[in-house]
Amino acid sequence: MPKGELTRERRTIILNRLGRLDAMLYPEDDAASPRGQYRDRMQGVYYRALGEYFKRLPRVLMSVCPFTGLPLERAYDPFGLDGPWWHKDLLSKVDDPAPPGTFKVLLGALKLGARKPTESTEEVIPGPEVPFVVPRLLELKGMVAVVSQLKLHTGDVAYPIAYFSEEEIPPQELHQPWLRPDLWFKTPEGAAAWLIANDTWDFDLKPWVDSRKLRWVAERKGKSVVLAGDSGVPCPYLNLGGEKRPQLIVAGDRDLGELPTGEPLSPFEE
Repeated sequence: MPKGELTRERRTIILNRLGRLDAMLYPEDDAASPRGQYRDRMQGVYYRALGEYFKRLPRVLMSVCPFTGLPLERAYDPFGLDGPWWHKDLLSKVDDPAPPGTFKVLLGALKLGARKPTESTEEVIPGPEVPFVVPRLLELKGMVAVVSQLKLHTGDVAYPIAYFSEEEIPPQELHQPWLRPDLWFKTPEGAAAWLIANDTWDFDLKPWVDSRKLRWVAERKGKSVVLAGDSGVPCPYLNLGGEKRPQLIVAGDRDLGELPTGEPLSPFEE
């Protein structure tokens, strides 16, 4: 069982090991791919290393419920975008602390600034560079968003944006979470289903602050926070500079996509 929080040094060892195992499992020459029990054992070693990475990630305070004051804690990799936590394709379940009962979904943004993300390997979809809200979500019963800020060792700045409501909201009315390409949920009959929300983003945060639909973490003191958002209190997240289009980061490069239009998506259409 892994012991202790993940250090930069241990993280490097784990990621290097994952890289070597991945190259052995999926070589350029398919004829060289391992077979049978040898492949099974190699995959087992790969997932044990991946499991150690996720178990030892720090659990950080990402937000706080505006109704109860309870914290929202999540695993987080502050060292760089080469960490599997950031990857679009999440290959392992992450055991996060139980969220407040009012928590609905976590979205987010990531400010790279002028940095080139040379460490990136797999695809990362961190949203735009500046905080935003999804008006459709804030129009759901009792919904309030809370924006906060986390720094990476690379100098990047992440902006988690958590949504809370005291009302019951069907999961299919929510949104795919931060860093993930789709939303999976259970139907009322218990079957697994999924969707891709294409809701428009609003970067003009002031009206949402004024209406108390958007609040923010004003100060962190260990694992406690000061939540702000009363009308008239200056919000530090208004009018931040940065790219507003969705980012796709992979292999050291960043591409920019189109803003969501609000039109329903059919993922099976080319």
